[in-house]
Amino acid sequence: MKLLSELAVAATLAAMLSSPASAATCNENACTRQLTGVVSSGGLTSGEPLKGAQVSVYVATGYRPVLLARTTTNRLGEFTVRLPKPQAASETRFAVASDGNIELMTVMSAGDRPRLRINEMTTVASAYAMAQFFDGKRISGKSLPLQVAASMFRNLAAPESGGVSNVLRRSPNADETNARRLMATLSNVLAGCVRKGARGNCAALFSATGGSKTTLEAIITIARNPANRVREIFALASRETPFQPALLVSQGPDAPNKLMRLDAFTVAVKVNRTSASDGPETCPFGGTGNLVFDHRGYAWITNNVVQGTPGSANCFAVLKPDGKPADGANGTPKSPLSGGGVLGQGFGITQDPSGNIWAGNFGWGGVNPIGSVSKFSPDGKAMSPKAGFVSTLNRVQGTTSDQDGNIWIASYYGNAVQVFPAGDPSTDYPPYADSNTKPFYIVVDDAGAAYVSYTGTSKLSKLTYSRSGLRKVFTRPLGSDSNPKGIGLDTEGNVWATAGAESKIYAYDPDGKLIGAFSGGGITGPWGLAVDSHDNVWVANFGPSKQLDFKYRLSRLCGVNTAHCPDGLGTGDAISPETGYTLPSGGDQVLLANGEPLYAPETEPCFKPFMRSTATQVDMTGNVWVTNNWKPSGLNDLTKNPGGDGMVIFVGLAAPVKPGIGQPKAP
Repeated sequence: MKLLSELAVAATLAAMLSSPASAATCNENACTRQLTGVVSSGGLTSGEPLKGAQVSVYVATGYRPVLLARTTTNRLGEFTVRLPKPQAASETRFAVASDGNIELMTVMSAGDRPRLRINEMTTVASAYAMAQFFDGKRISGKSLPLQVAASMFRNLAAPESGGVSNVLRRSPNADETNARRLMATLSNVLAGCVRKGARGNCAALFSATGGSKTTLEAIITIARNPANRVREIFALASRETPFQPALLVSQGPDAPNKLMRLDAFTVAVKVNRTSASDGPETCPFGGTGNLVFDHRGYAWITNNVVQGTPGSANCFAVLKPDGKPADGANGTPKSPLSGGGVLGQGFGITQDPSGNIWAGNFGWGGVNPIGSVSKFSPDGKAMSPKAGFVSTLNRVQGTTSDQDGNIWIASYYGNAVQVFPAGDPSTDYPPYADSNTKPFYIVVDDAGAAYVSYTGTSKLSKLTYSRSGLRKVFTRPLGSDSNPKGIGLDTEGNVWATAGAESKIYAYDPDGKLIGAFSGGGITGPWGLAVDSHDNVWVANFGPSKQLDFKYRLSRLCGVNTAHCPDGLGTGDAISPETGYTLPSGGDQVLLANGEPLYAPETEPCFKPFMRSTATQVDMTGNVWVTNNWKPSGLNDLTKNPGGDGMVIFVGLAAPVKPGIGQPKAP
């Protein structure tokens, strides 16, 4: 039935666009919208028009895209079509310009202006933002994930000008990271095939991308396999250079300064504003600890300290799916949030089945109370008392909801796991304690069983809930004195756990049988991890004890579903390079959201936009969000201002994950 309905939609649209009578009957201006554009190689100032290119405009759907219009560019690369007005603000459209093996693309949303440019930059942005939604060269997917991906497209490229986005032009990106220059470099890689005098170079591009047939296929291949043939592809960027500023040789794969070295073609956007209101930040990021996505794709992010001090923060942030602060529109929260006992949040944050958010308070700096949990409504209103829900808690870390709304809490210094049955903190439910100490994180599988990591005894326990109390199913070792913290579940119910002191990841099946202990891919001092819907394992690295020369990174391992790994790799093998996926410096020092240097009031510059990380989570479009938890310099750790700055979002890297409770599922 779905296929028939979409075919019917396509037929109706085609009839409306081609029939002269439809304009007279319908009043064309009320039913349709004129779209004008230019197809070029290069942008506004460096554009070389593509004459005679076929432009096809589609609306993306859950099954396959529906063609809305098709035309051909004139000698100036210009085109005009009339399109049906979007049926909803949630509609995502895209346009592909084709001329033989030259294929360029852009993404459109209902609110975009009716003028656009299709060029190499918009093609790169499309390939990365929509990397997980391509079926061949066309986009399909559910409405909300496509909207989220389209918003990330606008974080990369400006659809009207075909240049790099304002987000990447400005701090905390600009030349604080390499993202702006990397986007230009990748665009130049394509330009070396697209421009009239350079089409003889296409064979080299297609060979370097595994036998791609078109420029669009080539850049999709790069986005999905960013660590492949980096030197070979980077060399192609010097043949045509209409996009500037691009990466210099001193910022390429052989750069002598490793903080500026290109390790892979990963595109990452850094965000560091928490306030939806104009003016100074009232709650700047100070050590992002962990995050959870709600059903709309909004990221609720814990905040450790007051930026610039070691003292506990009493507020936290909510970001839209594109990384902008939530503004309170349409029943959404307005960032930042405070009240309800929020104080020095740590690693625990969860969403219950009703959409409420629960976050654990560790309380930094010797403050009281010694531990609590805060509860917020989906629109950001505090639902817990002024001190939070205290119960018998002592310095809370992991905080997790199960499918019945029971809230599981790791009482870190209390050496116990506390549960609020059905989210009711007044219930006299016995805490669970045994010989294991310092419970840190908790995850719940599809059957409602919980796994708990214990940093004090380097153990992993599986617990089940009953009305009379928690029951232990088994306990398993996580190395020896390995300081385990983060854990995650894959689609088959296997549990993966970090062992920070060993720089390893352990995996056990649901019956407690060891699958293996794994390393590689840049894993160094791992803290948190997440598993995507293809079972790839993503690891946030806090780094080694000596931080000075360390380049922070995100690691990726092949999971149990090896069909979604590169050929020849098995479970636990590294997919990311030995450096991990990094965010190199673009040459400028890192600035806070207020424009001051990272270590202000100290004057020492920092050139590490990606910092010590504690957590990573995958959103509904496959963007991988990583916390900048602690500043790179160890001199700040205890007495000055340890809290890191913002979030790093790697665009389109992972298989999308639907927000919710239990094992990862595709949206």
